[in-house]
Amino acid sequence: MRKKEANEILKILNDIVEIPTLPSIATAVMGKTLEDNVNARQIADMVEKDQALAAKVLKIANSPFYRRIKEIATVRSAVVILGLNVLKSIVLSISVIDMFKNKDKKTLDLYLFWQHSLACGVCAKAIAAKALPEYVEDAFTVGLLHDVGKIIADQQLCKEGEYGQVLNIMERGHMNIIEVEQEVIGIDHATLGKYLMERWNLPPILSETVGNHHSIGIGDIRRSDINKLCAIVHVADMISNHLGLGISKDQASFIEPALLNQLKLSSQDIQEISISLQNSISTISEELGIPKAEPKTYFEVLQSANAQLGKLSLDLEQKKMALERRTVELSILNQMSTQLQAAIKLTEITKVLTTHILSMLECAKARCTIRLNPLRVMITESFWMGDAIQTRSGATGATKELLDRTKGLFPKSDTTIFVPVKVKDKAIGVIEAIYQDDHNTRDPNQDRLLLRTIAEVGAQAIQRATLITKNIKTQRLAAVSKAAIAANHEINSPLTTILLKMDMLLKSDPPLNQTTQGTLRDIKKEALYIKGLVKKMLEISDVIEIDYTHGEKMLDINAKPAQKEKPSHDEITQDKKIPEEESSQDELPGFENYLEENGASSQKEDIPQDETPGFEDYLEE
Repeated sequence: MRKKEANEILKILNDIVEIPTLPSIATAVMGKTLEDNVNARQIADMVEKDQALAAKVLKIANSPFYRRIKEIATVRSAVVILGLNVLKSIVLSISVIDMFKNKDKKTLDLYLFWQHSLACGVCAKAIAAKALPEYVEDAFTVGLLHDVGKIIADQQLCKEGEYGQVLNIMERGHMNIIEVEQEVIGIDHATLGKYLMERWNLPPILSETVGNHHSIGIGDIRRSDINKLCAIVHVADMISNHLGLGISKDQASFIEPALLNQLKLSSQDIQEISISLQNSISTISEELGIPKAEPKTYFEVLQSANAQLGKLSLDLEQKKMALERRTVELSILNQMSTQLQAAIKLTEITKVLTTHILSMLECAKARCTIRLNPLRVMITESFWMGDAIQTRSGATGATKELLDRTKGLFPKSDTTIFVPVKVKDKAIGVIEAIYQDDHNTRDPNQDRLLLRTIAEVGAQAIQRATLITKNIKTQRLAAVSKAAIAANHEINSPLTTILLKMDMLLKSDPPLNQTTQGTLRDIKKEALYIKGLVKKMLEISDVIEIDYTHGEKMLDINAKPAQKEKPSHDEITQDKKIPEEESSQDELPGFENYLEENGASSQKEDIPQDETPGFEDYLEE
């Protein structure tokens, strides 16, 4: 059900025409009792106008719940003997119960509802007799009507039976019903009850108590009689629930000892009220037209309380164990993050991931598969060997099954949990937690959440290490560029001088002998070869010098190198060529090292096109 906004609730309440109005006689009686000069005859005349109401009033007045020494034969005698407050309470109780007890059942069980309400009213009256004697009858009335807002919620706001969500949540866990109702419906039954009381123009002591019977605080009790009455109804409500007279099966709430102390109630008083409650309910339920309810005995209450304490103790122990497990998991995650900060090679990262998966998820084996390219994958596995963790890693040819896993297509399995490893929102691999066949002790949803967290941390480590690797390559390129420029400056000038002098000697007059000229040509050829090597160094680094201002030269790493000029016959002879560039192995750590050590193919023309990039493709991007 969609939670309703406050203004929407108010509009619904204002528009509801089905909220029953208090019968005119009950309204008149309530108003008349507030007058200072009212007498018994006036009240009696009003009640006797409704013969059915008068008969019920006399029946209740003569019940053991109210009866005095002599029998009450007329309504006027009832007013004189019982008093205006008692008559007011009887009339209001009869009117409200008759108004709601025949409603169509939606979700709320009205039989259980009125049994609980009556029990709460009787209990509140007994407590008020000790704690607030001047409001005994008001305590009974408020106790009887304290939950009437639930009927409004069930019948008017939740016409499709959605109030069952509230009851279901209350059945599953020991939660505050006010918070549950506000979350599910948008308004709570106490507020609805207060609204109804005000619509009926009932005295503030009734409407305020109904509206606040769940929100009373210990420090509020002594401020006013209304606060004390709220506390009385609150205690009566919990006692009724503990005695098995409630709508919900939730009976785990306990009464604050400080609250009982301020009401001047001892545990002996609560025990006596609980024991006497059964007889009191039996004497009034039939007269009010409410099915008779049998509260639990005090012994049964103690048994139920012990069972609840045992369950609560077990729940606390389980929560404690879960909290300790979460603490260990967070510690392992922190340790893993620290180790990943120092990892720069792909093999190091996957080893850190699999070993910590093994420790955190208590599985038999952990595996990480990374797609290097459409033809090869790298697999890292960690497993237990005795009390130690062993890890093995290697690259292998990519089968369709392995490629599917690295792309997020996982086979169904009861013993393996899969989570993809994504870099830039693209799956490049998968991590797996593999359990024994009899694995049933852990929560798979929690393990999947942990594995997803590990995958995200691992993906961040891969991105970070990739940036570090690219930064290392950039630094090396800059170093090569500096060396090339320095070599060009330091070597070209002497070489130019040497070449000029070689030309002068070769063109000298008289000419040198043939042997000397051949030697000079060999020296010139070597000088040209050295000059070509210096030029080659600049081309390898993809760096050229660009004049910017005032003849100053700067490195432009992004610029394309100039096209190589075709060497002249004088620079390179047929028998002496510049050797091709030899690839040197990278000594510093990086992903490329792993790929080269494991023989990853560098011939891109042999790799079929694949829309999903592999790890090598990611590096190249």
